[in-house]
Amino acid sequence: MPLESVPATATAKRLVEVLERDGAVIVEGLAAPAAMRRIGDELAPWLTLPIEKSPLGNDRFKGMKTLRTSSLIAKSPGCRDLATTPRVLEVLDRVLGPQCATYQLSWTQAIRIAPGEVAQVAHRDTNMYPFARPGPECFVNTIWALTEFTKENGGTVVYPGSHLWSDARVPTPDDEVAHVEMAPGSVVIYYGSVFHGGGANVTSDRDRIGIGLAYTLGWLRQEENQYLACPPEIARDLPEALRALIGYAGHYPFLGWHEGADPALHKGAGQRRKYATSLKGRG
Repeated sequence: MPLESVPATATAKRLVEVLERDGAVIVEGLAAPAAMRRIGDELAPWLTLPIEKSPLGNDRFKGMKTLRTSSLIAKSPGCRDLATTPRVLEVLDRVLGPQCATYQLSWTQAIRIAPGEVAQVAHRDTNMYPFARPGPECFVNTIWALTEFTKENGGTVVYPGSHLWSDARVPTPDDEVAHVEMAPGSVVIYYGSVFHGGGANVTSDRDRIGIGLAYTLGWLRQEENQYLACPPEIARDLPEALRALIGYAGHYPFLGWHEGADPALHKGAGQRRKYATSLKGRG
């Protein structure tokens, strides 16, 4: 089963409709080819190492032939632009917005799956948070194609509709899967509650490289420590909106303060919504 692909002109309303049904959607050509080439050049020092000399994973989850590099906001100005893509933020406004005053960037990672890699263990990105499923979404992920994604070279495997499964249900061989297949500059947006995993790369000579940028509610702990990944000496020169997105701003009413005040440059920066708590945890 293929995931639904929509053009870059599709509205946020349309994207959320597909997300609510399938838990994932591909947006074709949302980033310009030149923008992706720039990112490739910026991350080349980390992504072009010979695979045998690279810092690889040490288990099936991280991948024995998968190279990962994080701290992308600090390393790549091009990734800063991806993180604040207007259409993506419009989707986040609709999905995460009702649950928080502001959402935030949770983690960043460029992922290179080399030939010979096996399929990653299927998982939910929301497993780190103790919220019962199904329920409101607290995490939205995006993976941008830096290279072509195909079934053969490790395109992400998604279990459509699994965001609606209960906590007790796990993937089985009988469940329908979709392989993310897309051209450079396209992006797959998916809920953190969707079961997914990196695909097997059965080619002999084709890497699959994606740029992962994930977002979560502003009152949850970020998966990647953004204050170490993008320290103040770098963050102070970022655009205000991006600086707030990675966490250098308070969350209404009193989260993230420093010396008793919102650390954002302008009072109330990013406080666009009234705080709401409709997510319910276990116990």
